[in-house]
Amino acid sequence: MSDIHVPIGSTLKKIRENKGYTQKEISDDTMARSTYTKFENDDITPTLSKYLAILDHMDMTHDEFIYILNDCELGQKETILYLFKQLEKKPTRELLDEIIEKGEELVRKRYDQLTMDILDACRGYIVLLDEHDLTKAKDYAKQVWKRMETLDNWYLAELHIMNSILYLFDSETASRLTDRALSNLAQYPNIEETITLKISFLLHVTNLLMIDKKYEQALFYIKQMETESSQNDCSVMLAISLVRKEVCMTKIGDTSESGLIDRAIRILDILNKHDLKALVEKDPENFFNLYSS
Repeated sequence: MSDIHVPIGSTLKKIRENKGYTQKEISDDTMARSTYTKFENDDITPTLSKYLAILDHMDMTHDEFIYILNDCELGQKETILYLFKQLEKKPTRELLDEIIEKGEELVRKRYDQLTMDILDACRGYIVLLDEHDLTKAKDYAKQVWKRMETLDNWYLAELHIMNSILYLFDSETASRLTDRALSNLAQYPNIEETITLKISFLLHVTNLLMIDKKYEQALFYIKQMETESSQNDCSVMLAISLVRKEVCMTKIGDTSESGLIDRAIRILDILNKHDLKALVEKDPENFFNLYSS
């Protein structure tokens, strides 16, 4: 929002006219029409309650309005946070480099703690991708945790950050933090981004549990990951959960389900994810685990 350079009032007027609404229809019984006219003329600034009422009458969300207000572009900080969330789908070096470049540019201009946390989290990811050095990566994650542990509650931005540094903790602590995160996410049932975030937490905690050979405990989270992925058409994550499920079941001598890895390979084949298919066939136990050496 810091990049906005279009007056709020003229944007409200443009949207209202494009939608074919009158000032009376937008002001409704929430405020006097003369008051709303002053908003459009930028003579006064609406209170939060009136601002939200105006958007409601215009059939528009706050996020969409801010996007339009910023010439249909994300602001600098919003862009960084958007890219950071994409890491939960596919952490690539190219994406990490882009986030770091944009993040460093922003913090040179002004102090922003969230962006600084994102930068440290991304630098830790790079160490994991390039060097597979969990100990070195934890040095970056510790910087982020210093602030996170002081907070009484984690909202969505903090939950994305926590997900990215889960590897800092031993598997038991990571499990407790995941349980806390999943409980927090349950408060956002109608926000789409929580689906990816929930699956990503489950992905990371099972990474850590499987490294520690805690296969039965890992299965508890893998089954949740399988259900969430299946219900929300997250096919790659479904394939990953199937691979991990068969690995863990085999490790504990449970033969009640078979062919899960073969099913995962078929899914990846259909999706033309031949690189992932090859990784499954090569090493199913460490498939898609950033923390494995």
